[in-house]
Amino acid sequence: MVCLADYFNEVYYHEYDPNSAPQVRLPDGSQKEVVKPTVSMAAIYEPPRQSSVAYWKRRRFIIIAAALAAVVIAVAVTVGLVVGLRNSKGASSSTFPSNPTGSGSPGYYSDPPYNLVDEAWAYNGTAISSLTYSPARDQDSAATNYIVFYQHSNGELRRSTWNNSQWHDSQFITNDARPRTPLSSYWRGEGDGISFNLFYVDKNKVLQEIRGSHSSNDWINGTLGELGIAVDPQSAISVQFVGKCRGVDTAWLVYHTGKDNEARVVYWNAQTDRWSAKETIGDVSATAGFSGEANDGHWRFYYVSKRTQQLNVMVCPDCCSNPSTKWEQNINGPSVSSENGGIAVTPVGGPRILFYLDDDGTVRELNNTDTYPHETWIEDASSTSSGGNRGTRYDTNASVGPEGSRVIKTIPGGRVSMAAGFRGKIQQLWLFYQSNGTDISTKSRDADAAGKWSAPVALKI
Repeated sequence: MVCLADYFNEVYYHEYDPNSAPQVRLPDGSQKEVVKPTVSMAAIYEPPRQSSVAYWKRRRFIIIAAALAAVVIAVAVTVGLVVGLRNSKGASSSTFPSNPTGSGSPGYYSDPPYNLVDEAWAYNGTAISSLTYSPARDQDSAATNYIVFYQHSNGELRRSTWNNSQWHDSQFITNDARPRTPLSSYWRGEGDGISFNLFYVDKNKVLQEIRGSHSSNDWINGTLGELGIAVDPQSAISVQFVGKCRGVDTAWLVYHTGKDNEARVVYWNAQTDRWSAKETIGDVSATAGFSGEANDGHWRFYYVSKRTQQLNVMVCPDCCSNPSTKWEQNINGPSVSSENGGIAVTPVGGPRILFYLDDDGTVRELNNTDTYPHETWIEDASSTSSGGNRGTRYDTNASVGPEGSRVIKTIPGGRVSMAAGFRGKIQQLWLFYQSNGTDISTKSRDADAAGKWSAPVALKI
């Protein structure tokens, strides 16, 4: 048995001032007022009566004409109302370009219909990317903010923000994304200068980058789109900001080409603000999701092998300081019978906590601990009454790794994201997922309380 509590570094934070929270605005969801048709009628002139017979003939004609006019008016008003109601309905309940309807496709869910648009719904099967950061320069007097990026049912990319102990209304980012686009993001900087980089696939299947900030909701284009990289829109993308590499701020991103089971790596150099193509990693399943991690100087890539349908780990031991370092195969993980689903990884002190979807849509948790090249899985991590987590080291020479513990049931082919922040001095894990085809929900637990998750909470879509 191994106690993991010593790996969890405690950092002291206090409540963050809500007055410096990002300002929230909603995209304009108002509907145009239905304009009802109007009919103008000229005054009917009735000449003086010259005789009773002529008078009654003229009066009968007038009555018939008036009746016909009333019928015409009623028909016109009815048609106008029908057209107006149809337009009104179209404005409030339209449809987004539909996805393939195969039951194995990512994002497919039978109830409710996956292509129905509603202001209160997320896109069915949306990718999710989450960040956690402290906007205060004094790290000893700050609480954690959470940012969650996702796709709305109308196709827009939006972000939801947690601060001051609550979720705020979502904010519009862009409507340039392809339906069911993959998403990934990172943050850098400090204080009001904290910036966000969000990555997605546009409607032309090209990988794009947009840049925003903590202090506003203004977004500008980054430089990744200049490469014109075509990406499989049903696959994943994963980006990691690693800080200084050879004196220059650096990030690396993995994407899938959609052919030849190849994932490719590109690097960003902050000094030139340009991206460049680097390594190719083979045997990567496009639709099963993947995730990168680079917290301890080693760069890790978690993915599902197309050949074996196993969750595997690749490591680049020294890519930061030595650009010629090669990616190496690391420990084997569990069999993943689901070909569609998400993978999320977050560092928690020393260990890396991994979440993935199995074949029935259950999110499972695995603990990947120790340092390269002596990493191992903790197969049955749980918390103790005295605090801290315990578990059993799994045999690193085993051909198949442990399945991990069950966390929550999500939609078939869904995506997950994980962010590790702080509640006071206690480190917490926040898991984001869809419990149905319309929501974004989150569960959290303390880092030293494995298996003890909070009740789900739905974000404001």
